[in-house]
Amino acid sequence: MASILAFESFDGGSHKQFRATITRYSSHDWTWITRPPRAWKWRMTIGAQEMVDELIKRGIKKPDCIFATSLVDVAALRSALKRGWRDLPIVLYMHENQVAYPTDDARDASFALTNLQSVLTADLTIFNSKWNLDSFIKGITSLLEHANDSTLGDIEQRIRDVSTVSWVPVEVPEEDSRVLHNSDMSGPTTVVWPHRWEHDKGPDELLELAREYTKALNLRWIILGEQFRETPESLVTFQSEFADQIDHCGFVDNKMDYWKWLHKADWVLSTATHEFFGIAVVEALFAGCLPWLPQRLSYKELLPASGRGLAPMNPPEHRLLVKEAICKHLFMAQAGQASKRIDGLIANIWENG
Repeated sequence: MASILAFESFDGGSHKQFRATITRYSSHDWTWITRPPRAWKWRMTIGAQEMVDELIKRGIKKPDCIFATSLVDVAALRSALKRGWRDLPIVLYMHENQVAYPTDDARDASFALTNLQSVLTADLTIFNSKWNLDSFIKGITSLLEHANDSTLGDIEQRIRDVSTVSWVPVEVPEEDSRVLHNSDMSGPTTVVWPHRWEHDKGPDELLELAREYTKALNLRWIILGEQFRETPESLVTFQSEFADQIDHCGFVDNKMDYWKWLHKADWVLSTATHEFFGIAVVEALFAGCLPWLPQRLSYKELLPASGRGLAPMNPPEHRLLVKEAICKHLFMAQAGQASKRIDGLIANIWENG
């Protein structure tokens, strides 16, 4: 068992869920230093120094290994560590990458390049999906084509040489109820949309689909996910137009209550324009929902062939068989299995120096 000092500069949402789950299921001994989930650009630029200052204040003993997540500047972190700690092995877990993160604004390329420096500085980088890794390589390669006199060489090979993929650990509270859930097929069809209420999760497309299919297919809706100060206009309109067809609309903080809502749904819908893994969708799939997912992003690797291209207007003939195939395919996303794989990757780096 290794002692791991872990740094999370944006401790909210999926980052916080990952931290809690890996700590609970890992065989290693974890100590976390975190920062609040605000102002991600500040966290990425000065978070490393802030967390090293916290490390010194807390008097934490030298660990066997350092673990950092993707909004930490690993190069800055290593340089900020005191002498005698800078040679510790560092494992980087990439929840997302800044080169592929969608935005309406022209983004400063420095954040993508910070990700690149982190990947090349860490001893091992674990991406949470193949899509995350591939999109990062594609974006960085394109970005570096504009660099003057770059001598980095074959950057794709350099990234792949220090990288691997391991899905996010997803905790399932009632394992025996995942596939057994099945709705009364004579009644309405219930669809859950479990995403953050932000533009990158596709609320405009949600509204379009609701307008096209709610009446035609007798759909009912469950809307989950974290809400923020400003609600996208399309979600405001959705709540108004489909008030009579909405069973629940709003964030559910209690996890057991959240899973109860998932078990009430027949389908999980995603309209996301980006998804580096998709914890909320995977939870819904484990809860027995059928996938109404775009054939893009990380979803292509999260589903077996029998689970792709499905929708309430194109349901599978044998629903239970499809659900069983999906759960079997997602075996390595279960909290115990995913944590065990990450444990092994960390142990290999620690033991081999």
